[in-house]
Amino acid sequence: MKKFVQIRTRNHTARPLRRSILFDKWAIVRLGSRTPTEECSRRPRNFIEVNTIEAVENSRSKLRMKVCFNKLKVPQAELFIPSSFSNNGLVNNKNVVISFGNLDYPIVAKRVFGFQGRGMSLFNNPDEFRNWRLDHEWKTGWIFERFYNYAREYRLHVSSASGVFLSWRKLRTKNAKDRWFFNSTNSMWVGEAHETFDKPKCWAKMEKAAVNALKATGLDIGAVDIRVQSNKQPNPKFIVCEINSAPALGNDGIEAYKEEILKILNKKSNGATKINSR
Repeated sequence: MKKFVQIRTRNHTARPLRRSILFDKWAIVRLGSRTPTEECSRRPRNFIEVNTIEAVENSRSKLRMKVCFNKLKVPQAELFIPSSFSNNGLVNNKNVVISFGNLDYPIVAKRVFGFQGRGMSLFNNPDEFRNWRLDHEWKTGWIFERFYNYAREYRLHVSSASGVFLSWRKLRTKNAKDRWFFNSTNSMWVGEAHETFDKPKCWAKMEKAAVNALKATGLDIGAVDIRVQSNKQPNPKFIVCEINSAPALGNDGIEAYKEEILKILNKKSNGATKINSR
């Protein structure tokens, strides 16, 4: 007898997935949720898990995520963190303090547990950074990155069963005020079939990076945001901004996730874990 797959999600747009997937074993899918497995049922059961709590935690914390990315050499923005022993600069990946005046500006501030770009700030010079620090407890709950002004951003949905299975481009709306980032407040989404999708020349490398981001964090399914240079460049460079275990989903996304979650469950049920990029 088939059973409803439990969908535990922190994103309301994913709620149509609930009670929409049937499988022949007990299964739980976490889309951003960190609810312990034992709290998901009134009686003990052996669940197949899609997205473990640890994997969700790895993607939820931007600092943990970036450490995970380093292990598989996922291309990403240069990271700086507050120094525990100095108020005069930030620590780079070699554990060296770089003074605020010698940082490679622009620099972006991000909340470790932020989402949808909330709280992000861009500093073009030391004075802007200093003024921001005067109003923020900047040593707690923040990371800092070098800013890469790449022209385009894409979201690649990726899974442990199929690799990249759905892709979108983020396009800034004409009335967008802040144009240095892409999110739901200033952008719209277009799919691969749209004339403005403008698939990057380095798409195969981007797919590989998305798969590695998934592997590095331990997720089974998620959405990877990638910023990339214009196709006018002979060999466009790109960085992986983040991987999200609870992305916003429209109708196309809901249908794609239904199909992909079943593929993952069948793979896990059969003991197969291979990940392939398309």
